[in-house]
Amino acid sequence: MPSATSIVVAIVVIALIGALGTIYFWTIRRRQDEALNGVRALSAMRWREFSHFVIDAMRHRGYDVLTPDDEADRGQQTEFLLTRNGERALLGCKHGSAYKLSKQSVSEFVAAMKFQAARSGLLVTPGSVDPDARKAAEEARVELIDGGALWPEVAPLLPQSLAEDVRKDASKRARMFVWISWAAALVIGVAVGSTFGGNEVPLPQVASPMRATPAAAAPELAKADAAAPTAPQQPASAAAMPMTSEEEDLQRAEVVRRVSSLPGVYRANWSTKSTLQVQVDETSTERFDAVCTVLTRYATLRTARVYLEPPEHSEQAPRFKQCATL
Repeated sequence: MPSATSIVVAIVVIALIGALGTIYFWTIRRRQDEALNGVRALSAMRWREFSHFVIDAMRHRGYDVLTPDDEADRGQQTEFLLTRNGERALLGCKHGSAYKLSKQSVSEFVAAMKFQAARSGLLVTPGSVDPDARKAAEEARVELIDGGALWPEVAPLLPQSLAEDVRKDASKRARMFVWISWAAALVIGVAVGSTFGGNEVPLPQVASPMRATPAAAAPELAKADAAAPTAPQQPASAAAMPMTSEEEDLQRAEVVRRVSSLPGVYRANWSTKSTLQVQVDETSTERFDAVCTVLTRYATLRTARVYLEPPEHSEQAPRFKQCATL
């Protein structure tokens, strides 16, 4: 059964990955897909429609168009003369998403600017821009506008139906990837949670080979007393004449005296009423037999458990034994 730790880890991983996936696909990726779809829509337009939307975008920038409307309407013009704040600028439109503005394209456009006496220029394409072309354009005061930069300016000017189709397609794709990211988060979260501690099993306690001190051994002996089976009842004859607590204490004291006098025994004491703790030189069967010989002489103590405790720093492990069960 999964542990609480593994469940918490799994939930945290699922929430983290799912949230990151949602933020990325619904914000960053959706906008990128929307721009990509928009650029494709611009490239699919006829040249005249495309150039008109670009000119309208420049008007929103504050430019006035000096090129006569009839020339622009014919759809043959690729360059348009603009003005803003008394400064002439030349607008160049390169149609097609496959078009790539190169350094040579910039050089040719700069020559056209000089011919038109324009002090700055704007070179627009729904395609892409070569990195080498940007440096040459900056030196000549030419702004290069690719599809990604053009779409945000043109999108508000498009027909409502076209802009809505572009947004819907991008949103649909984003929702699909958001669901995929949460599904992946669920799989990864469960996997991480299970490896982190989903199948934790308590390890059995192994007795230390070192000699335990009486204070430390007492709680363990008390636990052993609680878990041990109840000693069998005494025969009817013994039950008919029950011993008083004083008599039992005298017998326990006698057992301690006799066991302490055995060879190899350093010390003996009752850690509980049913457990005799004996410190010995070795936890051998011979030591057990000697102690049990003493215990079995007493009817009320013969079922007591013997705890043999080895010397300090000994490699021997402590041992338990019940001398008799009847």
